[in-house]
Amino acid sequence: MSLIRIGRNPDCDLVLDSPLVSRYHAELEVSGTSALLRDLDSANGTFVGGQRVSQAQLRSGQGLYLANVHLLFDGEKLSEDGAHSAVGIEVEDVSFRPSTANRLLLDRIRFSVKPGQFVALVGTSGAGKSTLMSLLLGQQAPTQGAVLINGQAAFAHQEQFRHLIGFVPQDDIVHRVLPVEAALDYAARLRLPADTSLEERHRRVEIALTTMELGHRRDVAIARLSGGERKRVSMAAELLTEPSLLFLDEPTSGLDPGMEKKTMQLLSRLCRQGRTVVLITHATQNIVLCDQVALLAPGGRLVYFGPPRDALAFFEVPDFAEIYLEIGSLESGLTWQKRFNRVRPEAEAQAEISPGVVGNTASRLPWGTAWRQWWVLSERYSHQLWADRSNLMLMALQAPLIGLVLSLLFDPRLYDLRQVAGENGYPIKEGPTLLFLLVVSCLFFGSINSCREIVKELPILRRERLVNLRLLPYFLSKLAVLSLVGALQAAALLAIVQMRVPLGLTPELQVMLLAFLVAAAVGGTMLGLMLSCLAGSAEQASSLVSVLLILQLSLSGAFIKPEQMLPALRWISCISISRWTFAGVGSVAGLNARFMELKMSWITSDFYLPMEPLWGILFPLLGIHAVIAIAALRWREGQSER
Repeated sequence: MSLIRIGRNPDCDLVLDSPLVSRYHAELEVSGTSALLRDLDSANGTFVGGQRVSQAQLRSGQGLYLANVHLLFDGEKLSEDGAHSAVGIEVEDVSFRPSTANRLLLDRIRFSVKPGQFVALVGTSGAGKSTLMSLLLGQQAPTQGAVLINGQAAFAHQEQFRHLIGFVPQDDIVHRVLPVEAALDYAARLRLPADTSLEERHRRVEIALTTMELGHRRDVAIARLSGGERKRVSMAAELLTEPSLLFLDEPTSGLDPGMEKKTMQLLSRLCRQGRTVVLITHATQNIVLCDQVALLAPGGRLVYFGPPRDALAFFEVPDFAEIYLEIGSLESGLTWQKRFNRVRPEAEAQAEISPGVVGNTASRLPWGTAWRQWWVLSERYSHQLWADRSNLMLMALQAPLIGLVLSLLFDPRLYDLRQVAGENGYPIKEGPTLLFLLVVSCLFFGSINSCREIVKELPILRRERLVNLRLLPYFLSKLAVLSLVGALQAAALLAIVQMRVPLGLTPELQVMLLAFLVAAAVGGTMLGLMLSCLAGSAEQASSLVSVLLILQLSLSGAFIKPEQMLPALRWISCISISRWTFAGVGSVAGLNARFMELKMSWITSDFYLPMEPLWGILFPLLGIHAVIAIAALRWREGQSER
């Protein structure tokens, strides 16, 4: 019996130099004719027959992937299959009709991309280029036909191939407020295995910076870069994991001719390093740098696939702009599709789709990795808030300004039981109003701070989800950082108000009062994140905050008691954060006892419940809001995938 350990560490029996392979990734136990492969809790998984496995029996001649490295088993040992690690794509008579449409978006597309080729998807607007790319990425399954990556169905084996693929969408996939090097370092921490050392991570970041010619801009905020440089930062983030297949959606959009040519030359160099590159582009000045070009006409019809120089001869036109005129209508597209199908070379034999595997499947991502993701995401988000100094200043000024105004609105003797009644009665009768305004202010802090935070970075979230990101760590990172900010704002607000209007509470009750205000800020944060998931844009989310706060104000019970509301509104009031936090601060401040002592029983209320049952209501209520917000985030992700 022999035991072969496989991984990135130098003392392994088979050393794999890939950033996605764990130090000790897997081991192979060979005994006679039996061979058992075991995954060693690797970060990016072991795949046999397209499935991630914890262990599996291997047979001679079988291929498998360790993260993005392809290995072959010869019956005794494993060896790296360098030829198969390069990626080829087969598109076999693919048609696509979404469930929500009554027409084909792609019509019998067929072509082959060989490993190391540079391929451009070109065509008129609405011809189906982005739809085709989503099929090539494995994000959607074709209605008819098959998309194969190295002989395996892209959609069925998308988890396996996500380690081989880099994808740069039209929108930036890095946070603009961060410096270039910091943004790449956070991307590396999220994508590379947890056992990657600091030195190795920095080396990977340095290689990506050098490859994309960004070394001299490493300390510059991404927002201050030119459009071409920002696009190269997104490419650098993808190159951290050394993908074999790189997809880019209009990487030259909006660039001047010189920057466009430089970007195309960079991509051509990546192909010469062994990568397969597929991009969508409308700019055709430098299309000759590509090895192949796929031309799509309206109706999702492939009207040409081959070397770009031969396209001019095929369409009998002097330049590519004329091709767009030739294929600009449905009728002409159909004509050119038929003509191309008559003259195109015969398709190669179809690749055989690998069968499944008998073994123990493994979960996609260990929860230890999810905890690490939460920590890195929380660090990154804190860095974002700190780097955006103008927004940070606004957040820092909210509580002091509102606290100052509130403290000046009320009599300093508001809660002093030794006060003397004036012509308007005892000042304490306004005590509930001040407490209510404190609660609403904290709700405002939480919701206004969070309402834009998810919707504004949906392109980044979608890309990171394609790699390995869980939704729960992502959501909780936002919630944790914003809740901390809300807690600091609540503490500042309460401290400033009490400097002029003391509530006369013991230290223990002061802590309890602050706890209810923090609960209001946390609840507001959840509501804001929920709005951020449901809104179509950051501006729309900001507009909806006013509606949210008016509803919270109306249902709080401060003006109309819940028992006096209509039954439907009474039930809605029961899940309102403002209702229970207002009841909590009223209970902590002992409003009923103060009113009774001053013989003001007419203003007492059963609404100010004892604190213990209130916490028993508030904690589950906050949990329900969190679940609803996460469900909204999952819904938003599903909408984005369509």
